[in-house]
Amino acid sequence: MLNSLKLKRKAVIPNLLLIGALFVYVVTFLNNPSRLSFTIYITFFINFALVVFGILKSEMPISLNKINWYFFLIFLVIIPFYQLSSGYAPRNLYLTENEMLFTNILIFLWCITYYFSYNLRNTEKRLKTRQGSTLPKSKFFYIFLLVVSVTALAYAIVTTGFANLFIRGKADSADGTFGILVFFLVRSTPPLSLAIYLWTIKKKIRIFPTHQIYLMSFILFAITFILNYPVSLSRFLVGSVYLGLIISLFDITLFKGKRFDVFLIFSIVIIFPIMYAFKFYTVEQILSPSYTLEINNYNSVDFDAYQMIGRTIRFVERYGYQYGRQLRSVIFFFVPREIWDIKGDPSGELVAKIQNVSFTNLSSPIVAEGFIDFGAFGVVLYGVLFGKAAKYFDYKTYEYIKDSDHVYFTEIIFSFVIGFLVYVYRGALQPTFLRLMGFFLFLMLIYVISKCHLPGRLKLK
Repeated sequence: MLNSLKLKRKAVIPNLLLIGALFVYVVTFLNNPSRLSFTIYITFFINFALVVFGILKSEMPISLNKINWYFFLIFLVIIPFYQLSSGYAPRNLYLTENEMLFTNILIFLWCITYYFSYNLRNTEKRLKTRQGSTLPKSKFFYIFLLVVSVTALAYAIVTTGFANLFIRGKADSADGTFGILVFFLVRSTPPLSLAIYLWTIKKKIRIFPTHQIYLMSFILFAITFILNYPVSLSRFLVGSVYLGLIISLFDITLFKGKRFDVFLIFSIVIIFPIMYAFKFYTVEQILSPSYTLEINNYNSVDFDAYQMIGRTIRFVERYGYQYGRQLRSVIFFFVPREIWDIKGDPSGELVAKIQNVSFTNLSSPIVAEGFIDFGAFGVVLYGVLFGKAAKYFDYKTYEYIKDSDHVYFTEIIFSFVIGFLVYVYRGALQPTFLRLMGFFLFLMLIYVISKCHLPGRLKLK
């Protein structure tokens, strides 16, 4: 009985602390709730309660499931409530009360369908029967990773210039489908290679003597740092790379309890605003006494996710559903428009152009992507698909961690998708999916090569 009480206390106390932290966090966003009607206020509260319930029900310390709930909590509940109650609208494009109400209903619909899709009881039984693919275990393969990473650095230096790799605007310039794929392939090859090394070290799989694999890992980290310099690239790419490496480096038990939750909130409130500051100010300006870091400046066009759902509703009311045209553009992401113009505009850009918004590079959250193609059914469909995908990667990763003899492709994907998911959820889906595929292109090539029957020394295994 005493042990049972101790276990319950260990489970309850962290959740109470998290609820307290969330409560304090939310209170700071209360401006003037009287600006909102009672109906809108209640629907926000219902969605808030549902999302917090999803967070508290997330048993794994770090998971795609938890990222899903935190995205909805911050981007589609707390921040829009703060904006609406303060009378702010990104780009001064205000939503009507009916559009706000319908937006909250669609968010609620996603949360419900995603929750049941992720938490189906028979899912674990089906997943246990699937054996995942393992990465090659040979000296040749690990040397290959190092050589390819050095080649990626050399290519970036030749095409971009070494000094330009550290300058924002010059380090991340890429145009066209092929150019974007190559850019992300080059930037992702060293961190993916390093993650494979780190998982190998973490699982104590002996490929090389300890001092050699540590030295090779350090070289890969140096290459990764140069190609993914924190203030020269987009925040989503930097966050995905370094969060992926942290997950690869440390044992998953490091994030037990609510440590990952605290780390995530700290990143959103402190780290990302600092990175945002570097986007517009030099180091000298930031360090000057006159500079003030704003850690809660959420009345910003960067946080337009909620509004874009409402504006997508307005678009559909006038022009109808797209019936899969936007999804088709995502599926055929690899087709250059010059060869076959099968792809339309990204959803955010399509809505912006039709509604005469001067700046068209707008977000389109996953809820809006489902709605613009298939209506409420699309929101349910995407909720189910993303719930199943998150369940697969979460469950399989935690299963594979127990295997100390192999490193699995799923473990590497999981490490970096954790950071990418917020970017994909914010959308638009077409450009984000293209970049996601470019990021994992090197890993996909390894998978294909490892499955091919190659002669002699060409075999990775």
